[in-house]
Amino acid sequence: MLGVTVATTFATSFLIISGKFINRFKDTRFSMFIPSLVWILLLYMLNFRLLTVSIFDVGILFPSSAPVIWYTGSIGLTLLIILFNSALARYLIKKDKFSLITAILLMSIFLLSHIFSLNSNPINLHNSEKPKKVALIQGDVPRESIFGYTERLEKRITRYIALSENAAKEKPDLIVWPEYTFPVDVMNEFPKKMRPVINEIRKTNAGFIIGSLLTGRTKEKRQYNSALIFKGDGALSGIYYARDPAPFNRNIRSKDVTEELYPDNMGITLCWEELNAEIFRDYARKGAKYFVSLSSNTDLDYSGFKRYTSFFSRARAAENMRYLARATQTGITQIIDPFGRVTRRLRPNCSTFLTGEIYGIDEKTFYSDYGDVFTKIFVIFVFLCAFIGTIGKRLKRYKAVGYEKHRKFHNG
Repeated sequence: MLGVTVATTFATSFLIISGKFINRFKDTRFSMFIPSLVWILLLYMLNFRLLTVSIFDVGILFPSSAPVIWYTGSIGLTLLIILFNSALARYLIKKDKFSLITAILLMSIFLLSHIFSLNSNPINLHNSEKPKKVALIQGDVPRESIFGYTERLEKRITRYIALSENAAKEKPDLIVWPEYTFPVDVMNEFPKKMRPVINEIRKTNAGFIIGSLLTGRTKEKRQYNSALIFKGDGALSGIYYARDPAPFNRNIRSKDVTEELYPDNMGITLCWEELNAEIFRDYARKGAKYFVSLSSNTDLDYSGFKRYTSFFSRARAAENMRYLARATQTGITQIIDPFGRVTRRLRPNCSTFLTGEIYGIDEKTFYSDYGDVFTKIFVIFVFLCAFIGTIGKRLKRYKAVGYEKHRKFHNG
C-alpha cells in the first residue's frame, strides 16, 4: 500500500507540475528542460533511496553506460534519459530543430557509451593487480526458515558448510555467505553452533564473510544487521554493522561504523544499502578497491523483482568503477565488473555456489569524488534560465506598454 501511494504521488505530481510550467513556457526552448527538472526534484524530495521511489531512478537500468555514468551517477543518467524523451516529444509536437538536435546528441552519447562499456577490457583499469578468487554461496533458504526458527539453525549451517566445502575445491581467497545466514545472534547466544563454522574456515584457509543478526548488550536489546569477517585461521577480524538498514523492521537499528575499511581494502554493504549510492561513494573515496554486497531477497518471491534489485548493485559498481561480488539467499547472486557488466551469475531459487575472479582498482571516478554535481549544476542552470526568461518577458511587456503610452501621447 505504501509503495502504491508513493508511486501514485510521484506520477501525479510530475504530470501536474510539469504540465503547469510547460504551458507557462510553451513558446520557449526552456520548456524542454522542465520534465527532467521536475523528475529529479521529486526524486530528491521523496527520498530516492526508498525502493518505491527508486522505480523512477531509471538510470539504474542502464549501468553499462560508462564513461557517462562515471561522471553523472544513476541519478544524472536518469536526468539525461528524461531530457531525451522530452526533447523528442517537443520535436514531434513543435517540429523544433533545437529539440531534434538535442535528442540526436543525447542518443549518440547513449549509444557510444553503451558500445564503449560492452567492448572495454577491465584489465586496463587494474593493471598488474593480482586477482582475488571469490566464492559466493547461495543457500536458497526460504524466509519462513530464516526468521523465528532457531531450531533449524543447525540444519541451515550444515547446508552452508557443505556448499562451502565444494566451493573450497576451487581454492578461493574469500567465501561469502549471504545476509541473515544466522538470523539470531549466534556469536553470543549460540556460541556452540559456531564451532563447525570455525572449523570449516580453518579447513578452507580462506577469508569468510557471513551475514548475521547481532543483539546489543543494552536493556533495549537492539538488533543489528551485520556481517562477520573472519581470517583464514578462524579469527574474527571485524564486524560490519549496517549503516542504512531496511526501514520495514522496527527491531533492526543502524549503528555508526568505526572502521574506515575492511581487510584488503574491501567495502561491505548489506541488502538495502545497495540503494544508497553515498555508502559506495564513501568507500571509494576512502580507498576501497572492490565491493562485497550481502543480501537476502527472500521477500521477493517473483524472480522479476529479484532481477530488478540486482540492477542497483550493477549501478553502484559502474558509478565507482569497482568490481562487486553479490551473495544472496535466493538470488540473484552475481559478480559485476567496473563497467556494470555481469561476468557471472546464478539462477535464482537454487542452492549452489558461484566462483569467479575480481580485481582491486585504485582509480576513482568523478562521481566517486564529487557525487551528484552534474545533476545539481543542471538544476541551477534550469532555474537560472527560468528566472532570466521570466525577467525577459516582463521587460518586453513593460517596454511594449511604455511604447504604447508614448505613441498615444504623441498622437494626441
